[in-house]
Amino acid sequence: MLMENILIVGAHFDDAELGAGGTAAKLAAEGKRVYKLTLTDNVTKFDAMNINVAYESSRVQSAKACKVLGVKEITDFVPVECSRLEYTQEVMQRVETYIFDLHIDTIFMHFNADMNTDHVAASRICLTAGRHCKNIIQFQSNGYVLENVYYPTFFVDISNYVDQKREALACYGSEHNRFDSLFEVSIDRNRVWGYSNKVEYAEGFNIIKMLVKD
Repeated sequence: MLMENILIVGAHFDDAELGAGGTAAKLAAEGKRVYKLTLTDNVTKFDAMNINVAYESSRVQSAKACKVLGVKEITDFVPVECSRLEYTQEVMQRVETYIFDLHIDTIFMHFNADMNTDHVAASRICLTAGRHCKNIIQFQSNGYVLENVYYPTFFVDISNYVDQKREALACYGSEHNRFDSLFEVSIDRNRVWGYSNKVEYAEGFNIIKMLVKD
């Protein structure tokens, strides 16, 4: 499996850590070049759920999380307003430019049938922008019950990297940790997938395509 230059794309700053944080840490530890790209400014104010997420604090927290994981963050991307991300040729081509400039062979992106509209748009953007990548892989970063079930069939053993994932998620403020449980529920899901695969912890993914070479 050819996987040397990896791009993990999230709609929001903590999506990459939630969906693929352990895998990112593992690949980085193996000497792979792992990049993180966030498409929106993550600004969210929703009084009914006591959510107030700011852009600058999210950027600082994301930088700390990337350092924990050993991931290089792309910081010169001009983000789209949170909750207003849509597929456009302009945004897609901006993402595509990074893919070509960084020689990305593997892209991790949101599950296309997610309930969060930013996630759905990000998935469509990445699918087109990453169409020439050898590996296109989907993750789920939330726990919504979906009409089209997220059913992972590709798993990565992150038993030795789950503490890094925990530490990376802990870099984010409580305003990111929805219902004071999102982060630990993500780890619990990794434990369930690990149990199913006879390891301690695993992250589960959907494969759009994957190239295996001799």
